[in-house]
Amino acid sequence: MTPVTLARSGLSGTILAGIGYGLGGYFLWGLSPVYFKAVGMAGVSPLELTAHRILFSFLLCAGLVLILGKGGEWRQVLTNAKLRLVLAATSVFLLGNWLVFVWAIDRGQVMACSLGYYINPLFAMLLGRLVLKERVSRLQWGAIALAAAGVFVLILRAADSGIWLALMIAVSWGGYALLRKLYPLDSLIGLTTETLVLFPAAIAYLLWLGGEGSGRYLTADGWVVFLLVMAGPVTAAPLVLFAAGWRRLRMVTMSLLQFLSPSLQFLLAVLLWEEAFTDAHAVAFACIWGAIAIYSWNSWRIARRTG
Repeated sequence: MTPVTLARSGLSGTILAGIGYGLGGYFLWGLSPVYFKAVGMAGVSPLELTAHRILFSFLLCAGLVLILGKGGEWRQVLTNAKLRLVLAATSVFLLGNWLVFVWAIDRGQVMACSLGYYINPLFAMLLGRLVLKERVSRLQWGAIALAAAGVFVLILRAADSGIWLALMIAVSWGGYALLRKLYPLDSLIGLTTETLVLFPAAIAYLLWLGGEGSGRYLTADGWVVFLLVMAGPVTAAPLVLFAAGWRRLRMVTMSLLQFLSPSLQFLLAVLLWEEAFTDAHAVAFACIWGAIAIYSWNSWRIARRTG
């Protein structure tokens, strides 16, 4: 094989691996409301569940770092002042996203989560243009405008639409993804450091709950304990897959893959949990799905033309 052929083969392998990682992460995210619903039905509050997510995610990730022999690489990140600052910022975005997501599911607003993650790729495209200077065509600007019109419809019905939850999800995840794109790190080490930043607050809150005698884990049976421990892999697995795909693919490509997650969440909300789907939702989702169709078609057309 010639050097050119090898280069092309390596590039294709990288892209295919990125697509596999991205689809895996988004599939797990799409089904994750089933887990969070189960934990909520067991009487665990969103804040307590988030603390357990941080605790068990950190323990799992730190263990994997040691097992895989990445301790030296992790130390390099921890001793880099700039990376520490960046990961402190990403941990704040991550915490905000986790809290809003779990709270929305606990309140029966899975459709709002779906809407937030439908909006996010378009928001990411806007961030890509403004911050990363990625090219955005006229059709893609039109897609953003159409999605904005759908959001505006729901803002007019904000009392029962969950639009503000959706926007907080989109903004928090968009900010997180942008920073991870600007400062690419090994996915496992990045998540380990982010959960380390949040770890002291999570432990302090759980100890406070224990002192007050109000922590659900104090009276939990074996099933609830299992669910709480599973917060680690349920949280870490899709994030590691997402970050691995994010490092290998363009922001636009990952944004296209992301539509799998909100589609699964939408189906769960409507078909499994029978959440209300109002006329305002119908108009808003029609606008957003139309925007996604325009954006996706135009992105595919550009990719085909550029090879």
